[in-house]
Amino acid sequence: MSTTHEIETVERIILAAGSSAASLADLTTELGLARIAPVLIDEILFRAEPAPDIERTEVAVQITHRGETVDFVLTLQSGELIKAEQRPVGDVPLRIGYELTDLIAELFGPGAPRAVGARSTNFLRTTTSGSIPGPSELSDGFQAISAVVAGCGHRRPDLNLLASHYRTDKWGGLHWFTPLYERHLGEFRDRPVRILEIGVGGYNFDGGGGESLKMWKRYFHRGLVFGMDVFDKSFLDQQRLCTVRADQSKPEELAAVDDKYGPFDIIIDDGSHINGHVRTSLETLFPRLRSGGVYVIEDLWTTYAPGFGGQAQCPAAPGTTVSLLKNLLEGVQHEEQPHAGSYEPSYLERNLVGLHTYHNIAFLEKGVNAEGGVPAWVPRSLDDILHLADVNSAEDE
Repeated sequence: MSTTHEIETVERIILAAGSSAASLADLTTELGLARIAPVLIDEILFRAEPAPDIERTEVAVQITHRGETVDFVLTLQSGELIKAEQRPVGDVPLRIGYELTDLIAELFGPGAPRAVGARSTNFLRTTTSGSIPGPSELSDGFQAISAVVAGCGHRRPDLNLLASHYRTDKWGGLHWFTPLYERHLGEFRDRPVRILEIGVGGYNFDGGGGESLKMWKRYFHRGLVFGMDVFDKSFLDQQRLCTVRADQSKPEELAAVDDKYGPFDIIIDDGSHINGHVRTSLETLFPRLRSGGVYVIEDLWTTYAPGFGGQAQCPAAPGTTVSLLKNLLEGVQHEEQPHAGSYEPSYLERNLVGLHTYHNIAFLEKGVNAEGGVPAWVPRSLDDILHLADVNSAEDE
């Protein structure tokens, strides 16, 4: 599991990247080049796509700050993950150079990365043999340096493509959720958000799960992603991605996750899909969600599946997820409802400001639901409107 200290370090770097130049300078002075550089290299390795057809090729990445330089050599080869080693550059002919604060901004800053002027490059100015590079060396060099440079920024990849790349079922086949996620979560993309996804996937199979967590990590380039599951998924832990073992049917365990890693800006329930668990998670975690945040519930089809606590009937039976959503929709309108005597709205009624339902997925928006009901003097029927018009006409006479 990622330690709290590691999470705090990368979050501080992310926040400084979106702050003032003075704040970023203060952080680099405090943490130092030797501590920050490995964090940046780790991020580059995650974002850079392995070249599809390349012989073993090395690319040097040199990070400089206040007269000091640290060197890393990245090795690319077809069919293998990119590897990095901190060592002197030596005679590596492919080189990329960054000033520390520029690379931090390129990786973790908000807005678009700089089109030019953020780095220095050296493309085969000298070769290992000292001769003119041949066609294969040129091709490998082009692919290698392009892959690494692409990993040094935060271009906005399409979420559909990311879902396909990481092989999550949120797009293609079972579900077509990613365009809806783009619609409702796109505004968070450049923010330093914390995301919790309930349900990592893969059950208890060795090496199974984590596909959507990696997708979210790539999509939210300034985000911290947390995955919760009843099975141990700590083998998936990496920079900006942390798993925690907990049972979503137990409110105390949900609260403990939020106490340690929250508050969250986005919570996605893709867990057991058992109707009672969905309600428990919502009632426990929605009050802890940050104001302005979004709570997502996937796989509404289990409303009609008895094996998941649903009922094979329509309309949806009480206690099911779709029935819950219907009640929540009414709760959004609590200020307009006729209530006998005194009435105290529930937490969800007072803080759920938007509810968007689609096939098998719902998005709940948190905020202050207290705009004030339509005043009593506003006519409640067409007859009232006509009567008011007659009164006004008589007064004019």
